[in-house]
Amino acid sequence: MKLRLMMCTIAAAMAPATVLLTASGTALAQPAPQSRTATPAINGFNVEEVARLDQGVRLQFDLYGTPGGNATLNLDGANRALHLTEVEPGQYTGSYVIGTRDRLKADSRVTAELRMGNEVATSVLRESLVRSDVAQPADDTRQLATKDARIAAAAPGAAPPPAPRMTERPRVARYCTSCGIIEKVETVQGALPNPRPLASDATARQYFRVTVRMNTTDTTQVLEFANNPGYRTGDRVRVSDGVLTLDKQE
Repeated sequence: MKLRLMMCTIAAAMAPATVLLTASGTALAQPAPQSRTATPAINGFNVEEVARLDQGVRLQFDLYGTPGGNATLNLDGANRALHLTEVEPGQYTGSYVIGTRDRLKADSRVTAELRMGNEVATSVLRESLVRSDVAQPADDTRQLATKDARIAAAAPGAAPPPAPRMTERPRVARYCTSCGIIEKVETVQGALPNPRPLASDATARQYFRVTVRMNTTDTTQVLEFANNPGYRTGDRVRVSDGVLTLDKQE
């Protein structure tokens, strides 16, 4: 009887330890949560078109997509790939200088890749590298065709050759989050907020306020200048970290 009572007492004392070990084993068996990498996406991709694809010409590219990625460009006819730098969250930019070994054309295929971890998003440029309003030199094939047409036209009784038909690639609107149009320029009487030392009291009694309507968000940004910045209503500009510059891309 005493032996049975002793065994029951020992079993009762060990029960909490058994529950604790079981709970610990369950906690250790649970898998650790895994961090998920954002899926990359490209929202916009454009180039500042140039007049000619000559050696030394700089091609400026902008890509807009998921922040924190690794963006690269591959240009058909180029000697190397181009790595883009993320200058703002989700905005990647870079320039390619045409070299002696590059064989780029106006319609060369340009493919962008935005990589995050093991996932990659791709996009193909839908713009020409060359401005459509600039006449380009004819290639060898077109020159030979023109020469043959002139020879045929010189034959007696030959009909005049048909005029060459020019085709123009449609322009695609850029996706630019920092681009806008100046809505108004005002001269404001009074002292400029957070003023800087000025050359004369006459200048200090007025400042200039520029209102910019942003293209992608249709919102406005207001910038103030101690001196006349020289912009006019309707000018296309870029706003980056409070700095206002002309947008040369039309």
